[in-house]
Amino acid sequence: MKRGPVRTSRILAPLMLSAALFILYWVVKLEPGLFFKKPALREEIFGQDLKGLLFVAWVPLIFVFIRVIDLLAFDIIIARRKNVNAPLLLRQMVGIAGYFLLFGWTFSVIFGTSLTTLLTTTTVLAAVIGLALQDTLGNLFAGIAIHLEDAFDVGDVLHSGEYIGVVEGVTWRAVRLRAFNNQVIVLPNSQMAKDRIEVYPRNNLNARVLQLGVEYHTQPAMVIDVLTQAAAHIDGIAREMPVIGRVAGFGDSAVTYEVKYWTRDYSMRDRIDAEIRKAVWYAFQRNEIQFGFPVRAYAPYTPPKPQSNVTPEQIVERLREVKIFQPLSDEAREALAKAARVHSYSKGESILRLGAAGDSMFVVHDGKVSVRISDDSPIGWHEVAELGSGSVFGEMALLTGEARAADVASSTDVVTFEISKDALGPILRDHPELAKAISEKVMERRDHLDELRASSVEEEEQTLLSRIRNYFGL
Repeated sequence: MKRGPVRTSRILAPLMLSAALFILYWVVKLEPGLFFKKPALREEIFGQDLKGLLFVAWVPLIFVFIRVIDLLAFDIIIARRKNVNAPLLLRQMVGIAGYFLLFGWTFSVIFGTSLTTLLTTTTVLAAVIGLALQDTLGNLFAGIAIHLEDAFDVGDVLHSGEYIGVVEGVTWRAVRLRAFNNQVIVLPNSQMAKDRIEVYPRNNLNARVLQLGVEYHTQPAMVIDVLTQAAAHIDGIAREMPVIGRVAGFGDSAVTYEVKYWTRDYSMRDRIDAEIRKAVWYAFQRNEIQFGFPVRAYAPYTPPKPQSNVTPEQIVERLREVKIFQPLSDEAREALAKAARVHSYSKGESILRLGAAGDSMFVVHDGKVSVRISDDSPIGWHEVAELGSGSVFGEMALLTGEARAADVASSTDVVTFEISKDALGPILRDHPELAKAISEKVMERRDHLDELRASSVEEEEQTLLSRIRNYFGL
């Protein structure tokens, strides 16, 4: 209803403007003194012989002529008689060509210049304009190519790159899409020519696949039957093609099924998908079919026990060789062996550090260790002893709690037993007399790592015994 007045104004307005300009041209030409007392002023404004004013008067008339041709050719002859809507791009290209020819012909007639001469003189200008309008010209020629291919039409669903929507129009510059969220997307023709385009024509049978997950305990034949029945009567699905249900794959927690349907209006795919999901939910409830959901099995982590090639019997035998433990009974040595911790060290590892706190001693079971004292040498230490299998170190920290007196590092791969205060304490509390015997054994093997004291050996033994008793609370 609004098309008629719009078309009329597009013709009448420039026609009236052209008539007014022609009247002005004839008045100024026939009665020059009516507006201008000096002819030079008239020529300065309108040009010699009023050719400029005459050309301006022809411009609106050219627009009227082209619009009338467009109306007759496309809206009356083609649309009404052939019952076909001409593409907008075609109408624009015809209009541009018509304007170019009529403006050139009018200019050449009024100013007495041939069209060939005019084109020749404007070659450089055309080249400059062409370089400046590369993108615009690219869109123009891409639009012509798209139109010639006739790959899609208004109303089709178009998918290009990350954009999808219904085609609303194709111009010389861009393709206009109406996306499914009702936003408008304008894609330049040059971009459309580069990207892959998927077209879902309107009134064409376009297939669509919808995936659903179902738990493993239901037979596939039953699930497929329920899916196809639930989706078959959804509004928008084409009736001439059957809905297909099939097994698509086996997932971690569910069997994946596909529902394939056809529709003639692909723009309704989101609504159709939603309706199918809703119908399938109710159908599954009626048939006691469960959707698939993530299933995870877990077990509590139990740290593995340390693997050791040393048996408790070997530890007991090794403890019998340790002099400071000779006063202990076999039962006490077995108790120590049960509480001992086995450690393995690679060559060069540090086992004890000078000045570090500790409450345990070590027994070398296999390999050798180096006892070192810090000094000012280039390497920063010198070796005072090398201990082999059956040797002990760190006993003063076990018996009295004093800090480590030297550094100890492994000279080879080493296996050691660690005897802690917690393991030795119960034995000494049950047999307090063992503290004196152990202190005597310790004094027998004290080496040059300890500084000699000025007091007598007997006084030193008494002092060590009192320290052991105080440390273990005897």
